[in-house]
Amino acid sequence: MAKLCLEALSVVDFEIGIGPHREPLWPDKLAGAISHTSNRGIALVAERTSYQFVGIDTEDWLDAETVEQIWLDIHNEGELTLFREQGVSFNIATSIIFSAKESLFKAVFPYVGCYFGFEKARVISFNQSEQSVVLVLDSSISQHGLAQRIFKSRYFMNESGVTTVILS
Repeated sequence: MAKLCLEALSVVDFEIGIGPHREPLWPDKLAGAISHTSNRGIALVAERTSYQFVGIDTEDWLDAETVEQIWLDIHNEGELTLFREQGVSFNIATSIIFSAKESLFKAVFPYVGCYFGFEKARVISFNQSEQSVVLVLDSSISQHGLAQRIFKSRYFMNESGVTTVILS
């Protein structure tokens, strides 16, 4: 999938490497991300002159038991409330938030070069009709040279799960 993205941007004969943190290594002028579940894979690549931050994630819907065990590691009550106020279920909200934060991590990792937890990104806005989630990155992460702290993620749902995208 990633190779097809590169070919669409007229990049041929480039082998996507794997960095020391298992991140994909893209050609210098490109930014990209890869994600997969057990039954689908997805990639997104863009020219850095158009999009500096590129993140994508796809997830199967989290089941109720899993959500109950992990939700406090993914989001806080305030973040959940933004979704619940618009009628989104606990499981769906947690799945979307999880995926949006994963997309954000993939978008900024090439610039910060370090791992960070879900608590370092916070949902500050949710718009169900626009299918968007706005996240703010903790200042302790953005101090790694990021000029941007607020990121908008779009999400797309189907019967099996959710896919989130950040292009900024």
